[in-house]
Amino acid sequence: MSRQPEKHLMSLPDFATIKILFARSANRCAFTGCYDPLIEKNDIVTGQVCHIRARSNRGPRYDPKQTDVERSAPANLILLCSRHHKIVDDLPETYTVDLLCAMKRERESTGDVAITPEISRLAGLLQMELVINIEGDFSVSTIRAEQVTIRSSKTTRFRTVLPEDVIGASSSHRTYLKYLIDRYNEFAKEQKGRDFSFAVVYRSIKHEFKADWEWIPLSRFQDAVLFMQTKIDHTLIGRQRKRQDKASYEEFNNYSAVHR
Repeated sequence: MSRQPEKHLMSLPDFATIKILFARSANRCAFTGCYDPLIEKNDIVTGQVCHIRARSNRGPRYDPKQTDVERSAPANLILLCSRHHKIVDDLPETYTVDLLCAMKRERESTGDVAITPEISRLAGLLQMELVINIEGDFSVSTIRAEQVTIRSSKTTRFRTVLPEDVIGASSSHRTYLKYLIDRYNEFAKEQKGRDFSFAVVYRSIKHEFKADWEWIPLSRFQDAVLFMQTKIDHTLIGRQRKRQDKASYEEFNNYSAVHR
């Protein structure tokens, strides 16, 4: 008989919670005496979202009285570097709930915190590092994480739920940006004498915005649009059409009105 997953394994902190935690952390590990950044300047994520009371009854400091909502609430979450995350989980008798809560209070800012576009972007990177390891035969419609590891003897279907404040979560914004990407590729592949790859433009976007195109914050939508429109205009076909006073792409409002 295969082991069935427990319901609370599905519980994950939402993006709003991660943004608040990251804003209060000032991008620093909460372990006493550690000031390592959670996200390096080059956007490499070295921090982790950690449960003070474990999400699973097999985890450290698990509290069976907690609800799923309480397990993923800000009060039960602490941001640590990967090194100290392993230390506190391997030594639960030393790093008790009370001690971790004290570390959390010491590190986190109190009062109101500003959730700037940059904090949202970095919190999105932190969220993408969340990994769920789930064992057993089951199916789940939605898991809120960028990377999921599933071990099962049956096929398990899942999809990624994007945060509500990124381009990929808005149908109209996502569709229009994808239209511009496809338009650029349509023009670029026709240019003779150059090696063409559909992946190049996606790498270019990620280099410019430090995120995959669907994960760019909605607050930077106009920047992404201008970036792609400029790339289209600089293709050989784009330059030719500009000389002929022909539009190379539709504008957002016109495109959205037709492609609802």
